[in-house]
Order: sequence, then structure tokens, then C-alpha cells
Amino acid sequence: MGRLLRLFNEWEIQLLVLLSFVLQIFLFFTGSLRQRGAKFLSGIIWIAYLVADLLAVYALGLLSKSQEENTTHKGTLTENHPLAFFWAPFLLIHLGGQDTITAFSLEDNSLWLRHLLNLIVQVVLALYVFWKSTAWRNVQQLLVPGIFMFIAGIIKYGERTMALMKGNLQNISGYNNSEESKLNHQELDQDASYSSIVCFSLDSAPIVRYLFAGFTLFQIPHGFGATTWRSYARSDEVQLAKLAKLVDVELGIMYCDIYTKAAVLRTRSGIILRCTSQVSALVALVLFAVGNKQRYSRADIAITYTLFMGGFFLEVCAMFMMVMVSP
Repeated sequence: MGRLLRLFNEWEIQLLVLLSFVLQIFLFFTGSLRQRGAKFLSGIIWIAYLVADLLAVYALGLLSKSQEENTTHKGTLTENHPLAFFWAPFLLIHLGGQDTITAFSLEDNSLWLRHLLNLIVQVVLALYVFWKSTAWRNVQQLLVPGIFMFIAGIIKYGERTMALMKGNLQNISGYNNSEESKLNHQELDQDASYSSIVCFSLDSAPIVRYLFAGFTLFQIPHGFGATTWRSYARSDEVQLAKLAKLVDVELGIMYCDIYTKAAVLRTRSGIILRCTSQVSALVALVLFAVGNKQRYSRADIAITYTLFMGGFFLEVCAMFMMVMVSP
């Protein structure tokens, strides 16, 4: 029993990082199932959603504790597994969550300020852990790729915070009238194509956001084109099937805006940040691949490559899913 306990203590951080990554994979592929009404998975997704954050935070705390023990104990994590401190920015990426699920309920969006505070605290903790670890000769060569990974991790975590802020109904009801008044609402007719319905739905999304925030059609400011939307909803020229499809697309857009990162990735700044994070991660992978890794254990190197390649795999899947699932 004592031998198993010592073995677990030696490989604890590796197990935690891998388990955190497995939870991210699970959340990515099951997060979108909630939109289709998969109630049998709701409980499991809720547990994974909560445990994923707790696990990443605990792993960062464990790295910080191990760093403090370096000055008083021999055979510490820095000596046995120096590559483990390079995983701190990967944990920030895990805390950033997946594109398919940023909030489990509306209440999560209301707590976006708490997530912002957690972002600041966890980023400072991860930077402290990595900065202290670079003082050791075993990990000095990881400084440059680590900086690029921190850029990717901070952006990823920031995306989640911005998505929660945009998904908050109080913020949804506070859209700028002057900006939205520039929209040109195109009315639909009987021969309207699916692409026209999607364009109309995206154009009318601010109105639907007001409705979700508790406003009526008559309470929506005129600058948002609510008059056009009301006239269309009352029109007899539109087939019932077209109207049903419009409602389906509108609800899909609202679900994505509230529970996923769609509202962030739909903006120009969101796309620029996503491209920046991916380029930073790719540069970090190249620098790590060409660096000298003889001093690191094969298991730690394999885990690092798993985190790199797994992250890129999820990003590619997110791109395909965005194209296939988008209205």
C-alpha cells in the first residue's frame, strides 16, 4: 500500500493533467448534445463541467506547492519531472473551456465577473509557477515556448470570460441602439431560401435577445428594427413552414450565444484572438520539438506532445463543427 501511495505521489501531476485533458475532450463532444435535448447526459455533463475547473485549479496549486518545496527537499518535482512546470499554460487552456460549452446554465453567465477574477488569479499563479521554475537549469530552455503557450492560454481563458459576459441576459438587453440601428432588415416572402432565412435570423438576433431578456416587441427600441420584425411576424404571405424554420434558426442562434463561444467567435476581434492563440501554440510546439529533450523522461515528453496534438485536434474539430452545425 505504501509503495502504491509513493508511486501515486510521484506521478500525481501527470495523472491530473491527463485527466483534465480527457475531461476537455468529453465536454467538447458532449456539450453540443445539450442543444438536441440529450437529457440522459445532462447530469454527467454537469459533473464534468464542474470537475474540469476544479481539477485544473488543483493541478496549478499542486505545481505551486511543489515549487515551494524545491528549496527544502531533495528529489522534488523540479528534479524528477522538470517538464511538468511547462504544463501550467496548458491548464490555463483547459480552464478556458471548449467552444461547445462555456456555461451550463443561465446563472453561470450572471457570474462572469467571478470568472474574470478567477482568470486574474489563475493567470498570476501560473505565471508565478513558471517563472520560479525557469530559475532551474533543467527548464531554462522552455522559457520561450512557455511564453508562447501562456499567450495561447490567456487568450483561451479570456475567450470564455467574454463569452460568459456576452451570454449574460443583462448585457444582452443593453446593446447599443446606435450600432444596431444600422442593420437593414430584409423581409421574407414565400419563395425565401434557407440562406435568406439565416440572414434574416442573424439580422434579427438583437431583437430576439431583447425578447429573451424579458422585453415585449412593443418595448424594443425602434432603432433595432422591431417594427419590421413585427410586420413580418404578422404577415400572411409567409408559409407556416418558413416561419417555423425561422424560429428554429433564431433559437439555435440564441442557444449558441448563451451557452457557447459563438458570440465571441462571430466578431472580428474574436477571430483575431483565436488565430493569435493558435499561431502562438504552433510556434511553441515547433520550439519544443527542435529543443534538446534528453534530460526529460519519455513519459513527460509523451504527455507534452499529447497535450499539444490533442489541443490542435480539438481546434480542427471545432472548425468543422462550426461549419457543419452553424445555421
